[in-house]
Amino acid sequence: MPLADFLTSTLAKLEEHYHNMASAIDPPVPAKIGNSMFSRHNQYSDVLLCYLKGVKLVSTLNAALVLFRHGYVQEIGALCRMSDDFFHEIIFFIKPLEEETPSNDQRRMFEDFFREEFENPDAPLGTVKDRDNVPRRKINAAFGLIAKEELNPYDAQHLASTVHKAFSGYVHGAYPHIMEMYDGNPPHFHMSGMLGTVRITEWEDQLVTHVYQAIMATEIISRRLGLQDEEKGIRILLVEYETMLKCKPTENAETMLHKMKMK
Repeated sequence: MPLADFLTSTLAKLEEHYHNMASAIDPPVPAKIGNSMFSRHNQYSDVLLCYLKGVKLVSTLNAALVLFRHGYVQEIGALCRMSDDFFHEIIFFIKPLEEETPSNDQRRMFEDFFREEFENPDAPLGTVKDRDNVPRRKINAAFGLIAKEELNPYDAQHLASTVHKAFSGYVHGAYPHIMEMYDGNPPHFHMSGMLGTVRITEWEDQLVTHVYQAIMATEIISRRLGLQDEEKGIRILLVEYETMLKCKPTENAETMLHKMKMK
């Protein structure tokens, strides 16, 4: 089976798990905001936040695969930045960061996530609400603490920050990233996708990694929802994925990172 087809099939299975997990969450109801009706939840929770981030994660990776089939690897890079953000935001809420209570930054992200975009959606100009985004460095620091059993906190934080910055270049159109479009014989800028170039193989590995992360994030969400059958099914999917693509690390994170530093 071609890799793109396998990844699409895997995401379809994840999507089905999210539909199943929805049974553990009160569904949204019609809510009037201004003069229009929108779907909103009556009760907010950190688990709901993680679930919705997971929904967005699967949708984003499905979009990345559509682009991959047409060779738009630059644009995949921008979506991978989004995917990376969603993954780390889910990890950010795995557990309270201050003993048994959420940290100030967890509360900030929670409140900012559920904040409406406009005071009055019927008159958006002048009524947009200010965002109180938690700096990415603080999310990375939390990731370092959560991953400390596998990697020392500094290295884990530095690794997450490096990946974030690398993908940001595709979002903002940094010079080195744009120049990746210059390829071929004779060399030219590929503005209609990069099928048939070495970039396709490079981005296959990135997509494998991001779908892998999505499976792990979904397993965490199912556990937080207390859905043991779903968690078991997702764990089976994870093992199948690792077996098929041979992507399960054979060394611990500390050893792999040390080798990367030595190159």
